[in-house]
Amino acid sequence: MPMSAVKVPAAVIQLCLVLLLLSSVSAAASTHYTFAVIPFYTPEKIWTLYSPFIDYLNKTTGDTWELKLYQNHEALINDICSGKLSLALLGPVPLGRVNAKCGVKPLLVALGNDGKPSYHSVILTNDPTVKSLSSLKNKEFGFLKGSTAAHILPAKMLGDAGVGMPDVRPVYLESQDRIITALMSGDVKAAGVKENLAARFSKKGLSVVATSPPLPNFALSASSSLPASVRQHLVSALVRIKPLNNSKDAKTVKNWDDEIKHGFMRPDKEYLPSVMKILTIFREIQHEN
Repeated sequence: MPMSAVKVPAAVIQLCLVLLLLSSVSAAASTHYTFAVIPFYTPEKIWTLYSPFIDYLNKTTGDTWELKLYQNHEALINDICSGKLSLALLGPVPLGRVNAKCGVKPLLVALGNDGKPSYHSVILTNDPTVKSLSSLKNKEFGFLKGSTAAHILPAKMLGDAGVGMPDVRPVYLESQDRIITALMSGDVKAAGVKENLAARFSKKGLSVVATSPPLPNFALSASSSLPASVRQHLVSALVRIKPLNNSKDAKTVKNWDDEIKHGFMRPDKEYLPSVMKILTIFREIQHEN
């Protein structure tokens, strides 16, 4: 019998259509997107502080998100550029690096507790005799390599005060948490950290030596592989919450990290150029090192 004459029972056709539909639904359900934070905290702390954020995205975007942990900047930068990582919260230096490397751009900028998209690097000391940056010569200074607040800006502020990197005893640590631990234990005499972290410890035996000018705040930045529809879902879910003005929203974000719990805004035209200026400082510091 010719193939054109073969009759397929209607029930078989219906079964095939059902299986095809189920396969499509299963494939859609299995699609998930990954989010990571540039490792300025220990992995354990990032997991604790950012799991509630992931829960919010999963409830509000219609997409499935997972938190991915990284031990260092390089692995995260490589993964977001290759598309293995969908979205990351990046400080100015790592954002500038991924923008220069593969064109990653900021989707949303985090707001500070003053409602502004900026923050400061704060240099702290445990030594009561240290009253200025110039008095840090020949002292142990803690750094988190590649961090805007804990490496690049402190090095820049020291340099502007006439204290070059050869004039201090650099101690490189793995997170800003560990920088604070080293300050509290006396393993280093001074270090720079983000102002939110500095504020928590300025009354625990640590004093402020210097504060940087305003810096462009951390931004949620997406890999080019992240679909446009998913980007839109994400932006819509986050720009609508106003924790600084709405008590219900403040309750929603109460367990989020301080870095993201004050809301987000779309980056203005000045944001990325200001990030790239910080990247220029980073390259100068790296050259000096």
